[in-house]
Amino acid sequence: RKENSVEIAVRDRGIGIPEKEQKKIFEKFYRGKQASSVSPTGTGLGLTLVKHIMDSHGGDVIVKSQPGEGSCVSLILPIHKGE
Repeated sequence: RKENSVEIAVRDRGIGIPEKEQKKIFEKFYRGKQASSVSPTGTGLGLTLVKHIMDSHGGDVIVKSQPGEGSCVSLILPIHKGE
């Protein structure tokens, strides 16, 4: 975490995301192979929107995940002092 930022971390104990798929999870409509079989109702837009919003505010999204162990998605937002 950077000194002038705030971090929000969301963790789950789900199926996890294989390393080879992690680079694709921010692509519009992308759904991992396992995710599609476990929950067929997703659209593949959630993380795309999160990434777009974070980029718009100068922030970052970091994903750490292991298959069978779940995932941790960290949102890092810069702190701007009032003018």
